[in-house]
Amino acid sequence: MPRFFVGFGGALVLGGLLAASFLWVADQYRGSLALSTLIAPAIDVLKNKKTPEELLTEALEKSKNIRGLYMTADVAIDPGAGATRLRNHLVGLATSTEINGFVIDVKEVCGPDYNEERLREFVRDLKEKEIWTIARIVVFKDASQIKVHPEWYLKRNTPIAVGNECWNKRHLVVKSDVNQPAPISTEWSPITSNQTFWRDKRGGWWFDPAHPGAREYILEFSKKMIDLGFDELQFDYIRFPSDGDVQNAIYPAWNGKTQKYDVMKSFFEFLNKGLKAHKPDIILSADLFGYAAIRAGDVGIGQRLDDIGDNFDYISFMVYPSHYYSGFYMDEDIERNLPVVNLNRFQAREYPGVIIERSLLFARDFLDGKLATSSMTFLPTAATSTVTSTIDVVAEPAPRSKARLRPWLEDFFHEDDAASGRPSGIKKVRLQIEAAERAEGHGWMLWNAANVYTEQALQKE
Repeated sequence: MPRFFVGFGGALVLGGLLAASFLWVADQYRGSLALSTLIAPAIDVLKNKKTPEELLTEALEKSKNIRGLYMTADVAIDPGAGATRLRNHLVGLATSTEINGFVIDVKEVCGPDYNEERLREFVRDLKEKEIWTIARIVVFKDASQIKVHPEWYLKRNTPIAVGNECWNKRHLVVKSDVNQPAPISTEWSPITSNQTFWRDKRGGWWFDPAHPGAREYILEFSKKMIDLGFDELQFDYIRFPSDGDVQNAIYPAWNGKTQKYDVMKSFFEFLNKGLKAHKPDIILSADLFGYAAIRAGDVGIGQRLDDIGDNFDYISFMVYPSHYYSGFYMDEDIERNLPVVNLNRFQAREYPGVIIERSLLFARDFLDGKLATSSMTFLPTAATSTVTSTIDVVAEPAPRSKARLRPWLEDFFHEDDAASGRPSGIKKVRLQIEAAERAEGHGWMLWNAANVYTEQALQKE
């Protein structure tokens, strides 16, 4: 008998059984319970089933004004007394001040760093307190797979002396033979008879961003974080390497001809497609260099504002005033009556609010399609010799991206700034927060690697 008729007959039998069962239940309850009462719950489930678009809309509404703090993996999950005290203190800030979210390290430059049971419990506790949970995932800088998948990594022909920033994270490296942790060697680790790993100035290992295996690994890891309950995934180091002798790096997958920003754009699309299919309402965000907000081209790392599209729901520029080593230039904004800004690296730290506000306003206008690419006003001389101060306003704006802006702000270097007479402490933090809120209004995040924040700068709830 053809397979179709077998399957069709089976469906008829099953349907008949279900119908008979329903009629029997209805008959049993006739007179004592209305039939509508029996089927109402099922109808409600069908009515309340939301589309992926509706779920995402709700998630975007919940995430539209997150004011977050960065939290290391150790503080988030370590059961020790010191970590527990600091963790509880930070959670307390989220219940007593304007803070309503945490960005938690789950994968750093040395690799995945989390305890599944403790992390799941912590995320659940935060969500019960209505605190937004963001998993910070370092993408292409990752030391954990050098033993298992050396083929994913950048190589070089001759070794050079570099640091070893993962010396205290040796437990994160997976050993190939027994799938157990193994020390990260500080010595030359040969791949073939004439090649070794390429490493950056700090001694960090990098995946080839074009390698399919590395991409799939990032995708699957990200899905695990979704399953642990995080509201949002934030991707850092989502770029090619920038520090060290990058000219000597050998890429196993990238052909060297495809533009780096095209490589990254394809990865953005790959990540978005895979994660939104896994959970349509997961919020995705990307950390970009501060300069990416105001420059037209790629300076060699593949980050270009033009290519964000709608692959991320939020863009988090790291607009740290202390990190504008080439200075900061912005042409006059006639529409908003804002003057020309031309600051060297030291002056940039004197005007933290100006750096944040002008960067975000410009990036927003660009993403909204109000400005042409040639409007990007400041290009570091290391990237190009062409600098333009002409803002080309587009007559009929065509939005490039709906991504919202939620910047990283600095809550560090206070002693250095105070010694130099620059804004520091409460004043410095408030200037940045207020600038971010004037420019975009979709929240902000404070970064301090030690998880010690200027609490007096936070408004009480």
